[in-house]
Amino acid sequence: MIKLYLRNQLCVPVIGFNRAVIYDLGRKDYHFISNEHYHILNTDSFIDFTRISDLSERSELIDYLLNLEVIFEVASAQEKKRFPKISNALHHTNQLTHAVVHVNINHNFIDFISQHHLQNLSIISPQIDDKVIHLIKSFAHLEIDGIYLYIEKFDEKTLDKYERELARQRVFSVNFFGADSPHTILKDNIYYNFFTENFADYQQLLSKDKLFVNQDFFLEAYNKHSYYNGKIYIDQSGNIKNGLNNIQNFGNITSMTYDEFHQIINGSSFLDLSNLNKKQTLVCQHCEFRYMCTDTRVPEKGANYWFHHFECVYNPFISRWNYEEGYLNLKESGITVSASGCAINKDKLSETFNKIWSE
Repeated sequence: MIKLYLRNQLCVPVIGFNRAVIYDLGRKDYHFISNEHYHILNTDSFIDFTRISDLSERSELIDYLLNLEVIFEVASAQEKKRFPKISNALHHTNQLTHAVVHVNINHNFIDFISQHHLQNLSIISPQIDDKVIHLIKSFAHLEIDGIYLYIEKFDEKTLDKYERELARQRVFSVNFFGADSPHTILKDNIYYNFFTENFADYQQLLSKDKLFVNQDFFLEAYNKHSYYNGKIYIDQSGNIKNGLNNIQNFGNITSMTYDEFHQIINGSSFLDLSNLNKKQTLVCQHCEFRYMCTDTRVPEKGANYWFHHFECVYNPFISRWNYEEGYLNLKESGITVSASGCAINKDKLSETFNKIWSE
C-alpha cells in the first residue's frame, strides 16, 4: 500500500544554486536539503517519493522529514482538502512601517507620522542622554510597537544612570557599539545588545545573526525588499532617504508640509526599492537564504535585473560565508556581475566548488 504524504504548508522549500533550504516558518528554523529533494517537496499535492529510486535514500529522507514535522501522513486522498494551500501574498495597509531617525530629528516628523502604525522606530544617538529620553517621550502618543536605540559608543556609567528611566519607556532594545565583547542582557523586558564593531561597520554588515525565519518576514521578502519595504530614514540633516546606506535623498523634512511628505513616501520613485524583490536581483536570485536575509546594500538597476556593486559576505555559488575556510569571492569563483547581467564560467566554478567541498 502506497503511503500518502503532504507537506506542512508552514515549511516552505526554497531552492538555491547548489542546495535548497526548508524554511520552517512556524518554528523559526531552517533545514538544508539537496536541490533534487527540493523538486520532490515543492508541491502542494501529495509528495511523490517514488521519484527517488534508491530505497535507502527514500526511506532516510521520509524519516528525516517526518521527525522534523515537515511532512505528515494522511489516511486517504480525501483528506487533502482539509489542508488548503497557504497564500504567499502580502497584505499591508500601511506604506510606512519602519522609521530610522537621529536624536536631533525635526519635530515635523512626529506630526507627519501621527496617522501611521509603526512596527518599529529606530533612534540613532552618539550616547544615551536626556535628549534621547525626551525624544522617546515625544513619541509616546503614537502607535509604535517597539523602539530600538542604537548608541554609537558604549559607556557603562551612562547606562547605569539611565537604566531605570529606559525601563519606563516603550523600548524594545538598546544596542551599544564599541563594546569589549559581544553579548546580550535581558533586563526589565529590554534587550541590551553589545557589539564590538562600530556602528558605521554594523549598518553595512550582513551576517548569520541577521537571518530571520518567520512567516511575516518570509512573506515580505517573497514579495518585496525585506529591508526597504515600508522603511524611511531621516539623516542628521533632515534629508529623506530609503535607508541608512543610500545617497539619493527625496527632500528635507524641515522644509515641507504634511501633504508633501506623504506624496514623497507614496511616490513611485521612493517606492522603487521597496517593490524590488530578490527574484529580480542578480546573485540574490540564486541564494537559498534570500527570503530570510536583511540586505542593507543599495541595489542598482541593470539591463534586465538589479545588481549590487558591493559583494555580499555569502557566496551562493560555492555555499560559503566569507569567514569560512575555502571562501572565495565571486570573481575568484568564475562569476562576473555587471549592469549587463551575470556571466558564469561553468568550468571554473565547477572546479572551484569541487575543490572546496572535497577537502
